[in-house]
Amino acid sequence: MGRFKNIFAFFLGSKELSRIIQEHLLSMKPNLKAKIGLLSAAAVFLIFAAVRLFAEAPEVDYQAIENVLKKAMANQPIVSLKVSRKTQPSPIPGLLEVRFTVELNGQRQNGVVYVAGTKIILGQMIDLTTQQNLTSLHAGAPEPVHYDIKDLDMKDRVPRGAPGGKLVIVEFSDFQCPFCKRASDTMKELLKKHPGDVVLYYKHLPIESHPLAYKMAMASECARSQKAEAFWVFHDGFFADPPIQTETRLRDQIKQWAGQQGLQTDRLLVCYDKGEQASRIEKDVADSRKIGATATPTFLLNGEYVAGAQPLENFERYLKQK
Repeated sequence: MGRFKNIFAFFLGSKELSRIIQEHLLSMKPNLKAKIGLLSAAAVFLIFAAVRLFAEAPEVDYQAIENVLKKAMANQPIVSLKVSRKTQPSPIPGLLEVRFTVELNGQRQNGVVYVAGTKIILGQMIDLTTQQNLTSLHAGAPEPVHYDIKDLDMKDRVPRGAPGGKLVIVEFSDFQCPFCKRASDTMKELLKKHPGDVVLYYKHLPIESHPLAYKMAMASECARSQKAEAFWVFHDGFFADPPIQTETRLRDQIKQWAGQQGLQTDRLLVCYDKGEQASRIEKDVADSRKIGATATPTFLLNGEYVAGAQPLENFERYLKQK
């Protein structure tokens, strides 16, 4: 609409058009033919003015807007960001709206930026009269994202509980994370309280600030490669009290658990020292990026993203759903 206002302003203020009108007025006879001629001249000039104005107006650079948004959200675990390739009128004259959708923290959120030529405005637009947040109103409420577990690498994952149960849990966790220990205790209680209804799959997301987390993940996978059930023995051992805090004690525990499980201890230590299960852990980390998980624990509960250690009733809620 702003462009049309500019066109009419250009149209009305044109010296050339004034000259044409004056000539017609001087020579015009008060008949219909002259009036039509005058209107025709004005219409032709208006068309040329519109074409000129639209040709000179800069096109919206949607890719540049997308680049700016990605830079602004660089520290966020973005799964995807898409900018609409069209503009809409905004509440402020002279500005256009461009909408975008970002997938973040298990939610799909719509957003709005305001565009004027080659400039964009990021932020909130508030109506001072109504105190209404116009940006949020136009963006709408976030929607939960459901992920298909089939899209994750689940090959040879050792389930705990009942495969085919009503609640399928995929947990991204770290063996040195205190919140993950709390989550582990909750998982045990959930499985005990609802046998046959819950199945749990564990995926590694070792945090760099935890010095032994990656080594523990490696040890658990090396144990699994010899005996599937041994994975959960190592899992429970790493979350037991007192926590393992030195590499020397970690190595001693690996030997002890390997012996108790009837594993080939020397072979397990070779696997552990050489990092033979690194690709397995890397696939888990890659899967965490697919859903935007950067902190532990993070869960998929029947495909729904849930972050953080949750109370038991939050998990039981999914068992009540149809």
